Amino acid sequence: MALQSSSPAGQLSRARRSVSGYFFINGVAFSSWVARIPDIKERLGLSDGLLGAALLVAAVGTVLGLASVGRYVDQLSADSVSRWASAAVSIGLVGPGLAPNLTVLMASLMFFGLAGGAYNVSMNAQAVAVDRAYGRQIITSFHAAYSVGGLLGSALGSLAVRLDVAPAVSFPVLAGALMAGALACGRGQVRTAAFGQPPAPGGARQRVRRLDGRLMLLGACCFACLLAEGAIADWSGVYLREDVALSAALAPTGYMFFSVAMASGRLVADRLAASIGAKRLVTCSALLASGGLCTGLLSNQGTAAVIGFGVFGAGLACVMPQMFKVAGNLFPHETGRAVAAVATLGYAGLLSGPPLIGLLAHLLGLPTALGLLVLLMLFVALASRIITTWSSKDSRPAERPSG
Repeated sequence: MALQSSSPAGQLSRARRSVSGYFFINGVAFSSWVARIPDIKERLGLSDGLLGAALLVAAVGTVLGLASVGRYVDQLSADSVSRWASAAVSIGLVGPGLAPNLTVLMASLMFFGLAGGAYNVSMNAQAVAVDRAYGRQIITSFHAAYSVGGLLGSALGSLAVRLDVAPAVSFPVLAGALMAGALACGRGQVRTAAFGQPPAPGGARQRVRRLDGRLMLLGACCFACLLAEGAIADWSGVYLREDVALSAALAPTGYMFFSVAMASGRLVADRLAASIGAKRLVTCSALLASGGLCTGLLSNQGTAAVIGFGVFGAGLACVMPQMFKVAGNLFPHETGRAVAAVATLGYAGLLSGPPLIGLLAHLLGLPTALGLLVLLMLFVALASRIITTWSSKDSRPAERPSG
């Protein structure tokens, strides 16, 4: 229920709940789709190659959505784009479950990807604006809502499989629930433009330029993080099954520990950032991720490797939210474009991670290939020493809310 208050504190609290809801809905929608991919593959009789082609269409759609929506977020407001994008993602979930053939599946996934890309930019732009107005660290709490939604979506997908409920039935039902949630978030929304924008340094309005060095470095860090996330999702089970010799039943626990640790880390990251500072938090988190995974890989032992994946997830938890925050605060009047630029580079890492690890595994072995992730986190730790000095010291927050 929307908070009926016209005070700045009431508006911010309402906006925070609304944006958290958007992140949660996105997490549920995406993970629900991922959980049912094997069922859709089997129902349509797709080979691995044809399924890969369909998933590539979804990825292309997402990149197009990420790359193209930034200017509309700035022109129309992130709030407006989030309204229709959340509805589009909910509707887009129905198509893959009902698709009678590969052609329709690809068209459905293109729409789902476009909507998802637009949704990611708009909700992250909103998150940056609300965090800026709060005057204290809350940015990672939004990403925690996404992670919690992702865990719920995976659980719902697994339950549907266990109950033998076809995607053609479960997806429309879930889409209806997500649509209702999206409408509720829209009603509780407050225009983030009402919070005001911080003055640009020197009084000049900074504009996003192509190949801006700061955004490129932020994007490179997001690239590294999402490459690592995609690699863990696709290869942790293979590593635990084939290189560490865990049973088929236990092999998925590596990714499970990774996901739960990431969600848990995001729940506490804002308090840690307020306590030790964002710069130290990002640096320590990247070093924690690097050290945890390195220790797990070197151990060559099942329990230690699973724990290593969990520590890696905890370390990754807070890095990307801080990158989006810095990007938005560097360009407060063009937050949509800045977030879109960083997110697009980051998503390129998610796409390239699994095949790159696969290629390196073929040449060097999977344990050595996963060692690349250790090096990437060391790069993020070094880059963060520069990036977090660009933070929002010029922002002028509104009245600080009590909640």
